[in-house]
Amino acid sequence: MAYLVRYLCDHLMKDRRKEFFVVDDNIRPGILVLINDADWELEGEGDYVLQKDDNVLFVSTLHGG
Repeated sequence: MAYLVRYLCDHLMKDRRKEFFVVDDNIRPGILVLINDADWELEGEGDYVLQKDDNVLFVSTLHGG
């Protein structure tokens, strides 16, 4: 997963403000990460090795007023 996060930041994110997604190479607090509908914390976070057909979802729990 750590590789996927770096890849997304380096190659796919169009917004240069990566601090809205990552802080110190970790997913920013307030972003829920699901791997196959399970919280990535249960899967080992960045240490999880992606498998073929895994589904990864990033959900922002932050909102404006």
